[in-house]
Amino acid sequence: MLQNSFKNYLKLLCTVKNIGASFLLAADRKKTVVREFFVSEKTACFDPRQMGKLISNINSSNYKTELSKELMMTFANDYFTSVSIHEIEQTDDFLFIVVNFWKTQKPKLSDATLAVTIELLAENILFKNDLIRKYEETTSNINSIVYSVSGDGSKYLFISENVKELLGYDSEFIKKNKFSLLRKISPEYFKAYTEFIKKLKGGQKASCEYQITDGKGNKKFIRQFGNPIIIDQKVVRVVGVLNEITDEKQILSRLEKSEEKFRLLVETANDLIILLNSFGYVSLVNKHGAMGLGFSPSEMLGKHFLELIDENGKNDTMNAFQKILSSEQSINFEATLLDKFNHSCLFEFVATPTKDGGVISGMLAIGRDITTRRFQEQQVRELNNKLIEANRIISIERDRAKQKITVLEELNHLKNEFISRVSHELRTPLASIVGFAETIVYDEELPREMINEFSGIILNEGKRLSKVIDDILDFSKLENSENEMKKSDVDFVPLLKNIFNKYEKAAIEKKLIFTSKLPDAEITIYADPDMLSKAIGALIENAIKFTQQNGLVTLLLQDFLKETEVIISDTGAGIAENEIPFLFNKFTKGKVNLPKNIGAGLGLAYVKQVIDLHHGLIQIRSELEKGTSFIIRLPKKK
Repeated sequence: MLQNSFKNYLKLLCTVKNIGASFLLAADRKKTVVREFFVSEKTACFDPRQMGKLISNINSSNYKTELSKELMMTFANDYFTSVSIHEIEQTDDFLFIVVNFWKTQKPKLSDATLAVTIELLAENILFKNDLIRKYEETTSNINSIVYSVSGDGSKYLFISENVKELLGYDSEFIKKNKFSLLRKISPEYFKAYTEFIKKLKGGQKASCEYQITDGKGNKKFIRQFGNPIIIDQKVVRVVGVLNEITDEKQILSRLEKSEEKFRLLVETANDLIILLNSFGYVSLVNKHGAMGLGFSPSEMLGKHFLELIDENGKNDTMNAFQKILSSEQSINFEATLLDKFNHSCLFEFVATPTKDGGVISGMLAIGRDITTRRFQEQQVRELNNKLIEANRIISIERDRAKQKITVLEELNHLKNEFISRVSHELRTPLASIVGFAETIVYDEELPREMINEFSGIILNEGKRLSKVIDDILDFSKLENSENEMKKSDVDFVPLLKNIFNKYEKAAIEKKLIFTSKLPDAEITIYADPDMLSKAIGALIENAIKFTQQNGLVTLLLQDFLKETEVIISDTGAGIAENEIPFLFNKFTKGKVNLPKNIGAGLGLAYVKQVIDLHHGLIQIRSELEKGTSFIIRLPKKK
């Protein structure tokens, strides 16, 4: 609209008699022409830029007179005879000048006409200047280069000033050297650029991407858009925009590389990577994952995921899917898949929903075949159980070994103690025997009474010594199985009566109450009568030995259905509770505080061995200072 106003005004001036041409120029503070605005149609006979150069060379207060002379010298001919120059407006940035060429002497316009003319022209120029400034501010502060070229592409009509910032070339340089930018395009992009130009010249909108070298030698990528302006079916000019897309290209390049890496990762992964659409059908699967199930990727595409699941696991898989869709989070689950040959494979999946525009569009699942791992885990569990059992057995055997070592150590200790005790048991009677025998031999005046007394002591000590030796020999034979048992059917009641009668005299001599309670019925056992008599006799002998005067010793026999029970009780010194478990060990003697507590410590061990050989059981019940009971249970003859 403004442009038409200016043109109409200049045409009006040109219709005035004698006006040959009109210029509207904008100069800076130094009188340098920076833009030629509207040129009338009658100026085609010369180049207005040449006039601009003349004005640029005039920088004085009297520049109008000097400029008029220069212009007339340059352009005067038979057509133009004079020139007039008017300053019509001055702003902070520009000085606006109107130059008119005249055919003859310029006419005198009325002051009113000139004032109206100048006012109109100034108003339009100032308004146009404001639009130009805004346009320049816009084009200079965006990252795009705005341009306009002639329809044939021979020259730039306009290019925004920010071309220097983006490409490192001055806009005036580009206008004067139109092909300067073309030479900076990388050769591999020339073909595409040529096709782009052809489309524009053919009247088509087009775009092109290419690489160019800027003024600093840096390689940059440019995306150029072009829009042809067509008047009367002819392309009169092309306008467009150039954008730098170097960063975009680098990002795309990195993205392509990342996509390639991801593709390689997916294709080379041994895991099953599967993408399902919103209906649960396979839309993507990696090659190795498909081959792991015996399929090709194309064979799995379009299958519903539940078609691959074992019948027994479909409900669990559907529940896992529902949980994924409701939580919209990654979920781990296990599923048994069927391969192409209907073999079961256990897979461990990590699945996450995929979204499109905020709406769940499918599911991405990564599965790993854990069939072998589970089998190995089961084997490991079985081996662990076996290892635990082996460790338990080893621990038991270790404890047994320790116990055997302890027993051996204890036996060794007991053996040493036995030897010491046996030595004492042998030495004591031998000393008495030797002592009294020497007295009898060497003392000739010894009275008969004393000789008889000493002889009796020697006899008793000899018997005592013989008994100790017999006990040792009997127990040794029993342990070494040298003395074979002579079992037979034995009436147990008469056997016990004989044992009672054998020790009754000794009990009476010690002033003890010795009683027996034996049934009249016949009780038959299968036993060696001599061994059994000796064992029970040893218990009665001990009872008599460790019971004080006026004490009680009892022999009791009870008859049961399948066994018979013998109890030997006394009211003697008793045995400490902590000593009872060791009484049946070899070479062990109870700690009874009696002067005659002597012996080799084999009596109870011998008794225990005899009862065991008869498949019986012996127990002890005892309290200190109250007495002891030995309980023997023997099986009856079947």
